[in-house]
Amino acid sequence: MEKYQVAVSFAGEQRVYVEQVVRSLQSFGIPVFYDGDNQVLLWGKDGIEFFHQLFSAETSYVVMFISKEYVEKPWCRHERRSALSRALVEKAEYVLPVRFDDTPVPGMPSSVQYLDANKLTPYALATQIVQKLGINPFATKASAVPPPHVTSTRGTITFDYSSYNGVYVLGKDPYLFETAWSKSSDISIIAYNDKPSIHGIAIATGMAEIGEISDATLFDYTSRTRRPSIGQILVLKNTHGFYAAIKILAVSDNTRGADKDEMSFEYVIQTDGSSSFTSAPNFRAARTSEAPPGAQ
Repeated sequence: MEKYQVAVSFAGEQRVYVEQVVRSLQSFGIPVFYDGDNQVLLWGKDGIEFFHQLFSAETSYVVMFISKEYVEKPWCRHERRSALSRALVEKAEYVLPVRFDDTPVPGMPSSVQYLDANKLTPYALATQIVQKLGINPFATKASAVPPPHVTSTRGTITFDYSSYNGVYVLGKDPYLFETAWSKSSDISIIAYNDKPSIHGIAIATGMAEIGEISDATLFDYTSRTRRPSIGQILVLKNTHGFYAAIKILAVSDNTRGADKDEMSFEYVIQTDGSSSFTSAPNFRAARTSEAPPGAQ
């Protein structure tokens, strides 16, 4: 029985592009198998058996992302053989090739038509996959697109909080935090705990830097919304029990003289399972060293 409408087969070198395609497909409501979303499911399984069953029986289409690396890697070869074995008995298209280069694919006729990843954005490719499934990709709202997403566990972000429904995603897998924001003023911003990955949000009262937080459990997570001001730190706990801390650096409001709605923040995701951020990077020292001469 088919569990998925689409499964993706690719080499790790193309993961960034492929993951953006997957997120776009998911925004259209398409059930997709993507290994990056299924680490717990895959944990301990025999990969040879699992992926043969997946690519030969459990998906309506396999989108095969072809590259030199894809043809050379043994695991990709196994996935490819499983998918092509199913394609032999199908009366309609099953393997949908997407090429990054012109590397020949053993077992695949050269006459099979493909799409060129170099000429399509991930979102544009996703809309074509959705159309192949017989679905109108524009039947959903234009706002139903994946939000910006960084997978690193620390960094500095600037984004337009009036776009993407105010959502910016940090981290991945058990360290995923779907932050959600809306307008408050040009000195503060409203944060929400509404997204599925977020268990609670709180303001780290009295803390000036992320590294000062020694125990994130001490803060108040009892409200759906918080309104941190510039310089304050928002603490988030996700549904896997991990903590993230976000310091608000700047907020612009287009109703108060700014050209656009924009916020900047620095963040740290604590990956060791603790509630302490005392080992976090010294953002303050970095900001001071980057300040222009005469700045305070």
